[in-house]
Amino acid sequence: MSDFDHSQHRKDYIILLIIWLIALAIDRVWFFLDDSIPAYDQSAHLATALHHYRIFQNFNIFSGDWWLSLWQLTPSYRAPFVYICTVPFLMLFGRGYDQASLVNLLYTAMIIVSVYYLGNFLFNNRKTSITASIFCVLFPILGVIRTDYLIDYGLTAIITVTFTVLTIWKNSYIGFLSWGLTILLGVGIGLILLAKPTGFIFILVPSIWALISFIRKRRFIKLIQACLSLIIAWLICSFWYGLNWLTIITSALNANQVGKREGDPSPITIAGWLYYPQMIPETVGLPILCVSIGILLVYLIKYKFTTNLISANLHKSARIWLLVTLVSSYIICSLGTNKDIRFILPCFPIISLILADLFNLIENIYFDRLRLATLVLSCIVLLNNLFPLPLIQAWGGRHLPNNDAKEYPLDKLIHKITETNLYLRSNLGVIPVSTPQINEYTLNYFGALADFRVSGRKLTTKLSQVEQDLQYFCWYITRDNEPYNPGESGETKRKLKSLVESSTDLKLQGNWILPHGDKMRLYGCKNPPVIVEKINNSKSVISLEKIAISQQLVLDKNNPVNYEITGSWDDLQNGILLLRWQNVQSSWYHDHGIGLGNLYCGIKCHPEGTFRVKEALATFIPKTLPLGKYQLSALYLDRRNNKTTSLNIPDITVDVTNVGTVEKSPALDLVNRTSQLAQELQQGKINNIFVQVAHFNQYDPTQDYLKQIDFVANYYLQTEPNNLNWRYTLVLSQLLQRQVPELIQNLKELTKYDAQNPYTWIYLAFVYLYNFQPVQAEQNLAIAEQLKPDIPELKTLKSVTNIMKFLPLQWFATKE
Repeated sequence: MSDFDHSQHRKDYIILLIIWLIALAIDRVWFFLDDSIPAYDQSAHLATALHHYRIFQNFNIFSGDWWLSLWQLTPSYRAPFVYICTVPFLMLFGRGYDQASLVNLLYTAMIIVSVYYLGNFLFNNRKTSITASIFCVLFPILGVIRTDYLIDYGLTAIITVTFTVLTIWKNSYIGFLSWGLTILLGVGIGLILLAKPTGFIFILVPSIWALISFIRKRRFIKLIQACLSLIIAWLICSFWYGLNWLTIITSALNANQVGKREGDPSPITIAGWLYYPQMIPETVGLPILCVSIGILLVYLIKYKFTTNLISANLHKSARIWLLVTLVSSYIICSLGTNKDIRFILPCFPIISLILADLFNLIENIYFDRLRLATLVLSCIVLLNNLFPLPLIQAWGGRHLPNNDAKEYPLDKLIHKITETNLYLRSNLGVIPVSTPQINEYTLNYFGALADFRVSGRKLTTKLSQVEQDLQYFCWYITRDNEPYNPGESGETKRKLKSLVESSTDLKLQGNWILPHGDKMRLYGCKNPPVIVEKINNSKSVISLEKIAISQQLVLDKNNPVNYEITGSWDDLQNGILLLRWQNVQSSWYHDHGIGLGNLYCGIKCHPEGTFRVKEALATFIPKTLPLGKYQLSALYLDRRNNKTTSLNIPDITVDVTNVGTVEKSPALDLVNRTSQLAQELQQGKINNIFVQVAHFNQYDPTQDYLKQIDFVANYYLQTEPNNLNWRYTLVLSQLLQRQVPELIQNLKELTKYDAQNPYTWIYLAFVYLYNFQPVQAEQNLAIAEQLKPDIPELKTLKSVTNIMKFLPLQWFATKE
């Protein structure tokens, strides 16, 4: 470590503060000039940050349900660390793009300070350390990423901090400082894994190197500290990984396929290995790169035949440490099929230290002037990348402010929807071919900005699913003069646009002229399935006032039915209708959340007075139901306390028949659609289930239908524990919400009431494996194999079980 006195440290901190303030000034001027619409990735990240902001409105550190809801927000490889860091800035400064980007100032400070301390420790040279910190501000790639909102910059910051701690800890003597660094290292590793699961690759090789050196030198206390760090890291990130590990893996594998689709060079080609190195000159800036290498060459020539070159060996181990970290990170990143300069961003603080070391190899007045000129020129290069200066063309990653928000009035489109649906959450189907300005992610972000009242969703790209999608959306956006892709995807887009614009059930709600003269049109349902209106009525008791249904219903069909419910806002918003059509022999259900769970007017919106909810829905009559007369009974289930209240309704009797047709019916609600899929789950037919569930989650972006199923199923199972349909429906709901303890308990109950069904045992075994309980899984797989040994999934699950048990011999035996 450096032996600087207190005054030198204070002077350096002032310099670091000035460096940070310069970065702040550049970045905030850029955002002041910018009024752009965030593109795909940025919108996805910003919307996710807003949902974290929403969760923290009801922060409850002692609530398991609160933590579960937090970890469920990020089920993919895009982990929650960056979004959680953004929440305080959204709370303090507002919920916009510019306000969210303020978190980058925190990351910039982390990088600057960490690089400074790392340089001091490795080179014992404050000039090199401060130069590296300056480089971290001047590198064009870091300047571009700072003026954006992506998880890569936050990942870079926490990796740089952790690598600095690792470096100092590796060489520290056993003592109070060493144990303190051990804790910090564990926290850092945990946060890296909470920033992006693949982030660990940047410290993987140096960490292994450190462990090998501890073993070789028999530094057993250091090995104990390393174990403690890993335990701390796991404690920090285990809950998120334990809940999401399977979706993390699948989403990461899918993301790796993106490179193939986008034409990124393969790792088995020379182009694949040169992809990142050839971008270094532009990303770090030619002035810094050329001068640093030039000084190195002069240094080597000057001291080629003298003993002064030996002085360089003073920092030989430090240079090897940095080079090994950089080269190993480059090799691992190059092995991936999906390549982008952002993916190696954590390498640039290391590069800054390596170049700063070369930059300061020779000390004299002439080289000092050269260095100063280089820094000034590099500053100009950075500004040229961020602002429209009348200079030479910058590298391909140039990031200029623009004002396309004025040309694409997406906020007006969202306002039109919220103005029309004052008391409802709306779902917008996005038909146009995705562009950086108009796509489902960007529209979803603007909907989140509007107090989360509108969600943007992409419609199907398959012709066979067009009719189904059009049944479940009530808002659509189209655009003129679009170049459609060839193949089924383009044909589907054309068909969707044509059907929407010609539909007699839809009404043009607004249109806006876009750049190049084409139009963006907004269509909405003339007769939406749910209408909410405020009424002048002093009675606020919940009441099912009207049921309109045909006197004759047809088996195996969706039959139209209308309901009108009145009550206070909170009662309606938190209410579920338990509707049962029954006779002496049998019954069918039409349970659903009031307003299909879409009553919403804002986070803190709780309007006073009485409201009426009109529902135009469909009820499905199972084909196994006996024919005859059925009468309706109705209960109100309150989500807030699980209490039920009997509803006074007029006597309504219908005649169920197997003759006749239903001319036109609304789509069946998702609670009952999921109940139908439960029958397939019972039979082990899971392929169609997950295809349909993917659509359901598009139709209900909040997945409230799953919460409705939880309440309804648990209510009925209290008195009908052997009701297999509700049990399997609840299995689906709990599985999709990753409610592992509840799911295990429910499946255990199923093995009692459906003991001869091998798939029940397989499902229980799968959940045990998901929960890292291979011994319990093995027991259930053995029962399933006895019942039906030829199920294809058995072999795979048994292999996974043996791997989890660390029994490779059994694994190979199973494979044979």
